[in-house]
Amino acid sequence: MKQLLERFCLQGQILNIESHGNGHINKTFLVETDQQRYVFQYVNHNVFPDIEGLMNNIRLVTEHLLAKGQKTLEIVPAKDGRLFIQDGEDYFRGYKFIPNCVCPEKLESLDMVREAARGFGAFHQGLSDIEVKDIVDVIPHFHDTKKRFLDFKAAVDADAKGRLENAKAEVDFLLSREKDYSLLVDALAKGEIALSITHNDPKINNVAFDKDSGKFICVLDLDTVMKGTFLYDVGDGLRSLFTGDNEDSLDLNKLVVDLPLYEAYIDGYLSMMAPVVNKKEIELLPYSVLVIAEELAMRFLGDYLNGDVYFGVAYPRHNLVRAKTQIALAQNILTHLDDLAKITADVSKKYIR
Repeated sequence: MKQLLERFCLQGQILNIESHGNGHINKTFLVETDQQRYVFQYVNHNVFPDIEGLMNNIRLVTEHLLAKGQKTLEIVPAKDGRLFIQDGEDYFRGYKFIPNCVCPEKLESLDMVREAARGFGAFHQGLSDIEVKDIVDVIPHFHDTKKRFLDFKAAVDADAKGRLENAKAEVDFLLSREKDYSLLVDALAKGEIALSITHNDPKINNVAFDKDSGKFICVLDLDTVMKGTFLYDVGDGLRSLFTGDNEDSLDLNKLVVDLPLYEAYIDGYLSMMAPVVNKKEIELLPYSVLVIAEELAMRFLGDYLNGDVYFGVAYPRHNLVRAKTQIALAQNILTHLDDLAKITADVSKKYIR
């Protein structure tokens, strides 16, 4: 490990190396020198085969934010000028450590929701004028819901493992909502909403908060930065907060649309994004949560029908249970769309004149 680290542009002499964090994708280490602390990671190239493209995305995004005076991750380059080093089949990269920060795993208050949303709003607003064409899609068609629907229908038609009988109600619901899957992708294609940078993993634990003030510092984990619409991130961020610890719950009554939480998120988000959003994007904000919940339901249910070839499962019907969770949330959202639209309109009036 020390020999690998000495190939990077570190300040000072290495004093200590220890395991850090609890990420499931990349193995992470905290490195301390006599002048600075760093975070180094092995990047999982099975999940991300285009390491060059991934790291160049992160470089473009972080340099753009830093040039605007925003705090963000700062890459530690290798001594040969590259953004990572290759060690056999492994890839290794580093960032400067962000001091005095905490990344909470669980939601603690509506103030935290509002602050996390401000963090993602600042992230999107800061990148609203970046040259999007230079960003590589490290996971092509990630939120292409029209393609996700075609893949889902193929899984239904094939019924490769004879499981369709167990999921008829769920399949019928998702097939009945086909019109939803065009809402965001068609608006993008028509230029009604802006093509922009998306984070694509907008969970609350991907925001660094200041330990003392509770204010956001910056957004973390930029591995899935790609092109799209910021509505993908808003929708997925709210979806993950609505489901909370109930992502694969057998008690579907827990899947509720928390209106105060929604208001706090939209308020925090628009407080930063108001200068760059348009009328169509405001109109689609409530629908973004619905579309992402339905998209994830299609992915889980399609994988269940295909024999659990993508998502890891703990028991035979795990992906079916996950799909039921997202469908229950989507159905709940459908009953509250008018409420969500009114909250969105009321909040937007505070920031958009």
